[in-house]
Amino acid sequence: MNNASSSLASVVATTFACNDDIANIVAAKARCHDYLARATIVASGNPIDDLYIIVSGHARMLAFSIDGRLVVIEDFHSGGIFGEGCLFAQTATIDEVAAVDQVRAGTFPNVVFVGLMESYSAIALAISRLLIARLGATTRRLVEGSTLSTIGRIHAELLRQARAGEGMTIRPAPVLATFALTVQSTRESVSRAINALQKRGVIRRDDDGLTVVAPHRLEELIY
Repeated sequence: MNNASSSLASVVATTFACNDDIANIVAAKARCHDYLARATIVASGNPIDDLYIIVSGHARMLAFSIDGRLVVIEDFHSGGIFGEGCLFAQTATIDEVAAVDQVRAGTFPNVVFVGLMESYSAIALAISRLLIARLGATTRRLVEGSTLSTIGRIHAELLRQARAGEGMTIRPAPVLATFALTVQSTRESVSRAINALQKRGVIRRDDDGLTVVAPHRLEELIY
């Protein structure tokens, strides 16, 4: 097994919670591709026939809103999966996915991956969990977009990212421009909101990241 396949097998074992034997079988079915920073991995609106799993690097799914604003849909790091729609629809499309930095990804033709799901329950279960999580995230965004103010969305996203990190810390600290795209706001609004929270002692910024020191207070500020 070459280094690319070995790295992919390690990511597969972690992502799908399967043993090394299954991970090696799955990795052997994939084709590995490398993408330079800022390269388009999947063009917006194009039919997609492959499922992608990120081996290393950082990719991002982007979309344009009706009024022309760029929106961050999701970030993908090692173990991140996209293109799962091709497993269930012959003409599946997704929004643009681009490499933020240099990315290595394994790709599986839809027929091949469906076969793996049929053969190994761990693979099928992981995809089911992924779809449920994506549905929940989409529902949450729709609700927040309709019920929260801009400041509320910023506070909610800060709290969500902090809870996903260790010790209520976002590491590294969020890039303001990217964070603004995620909450459909502007860099200036995000900067003002974070500065206000810092002055009130709700968050703390240092070289290591951004820590929410008073999560209950931040939660109260969402609504």
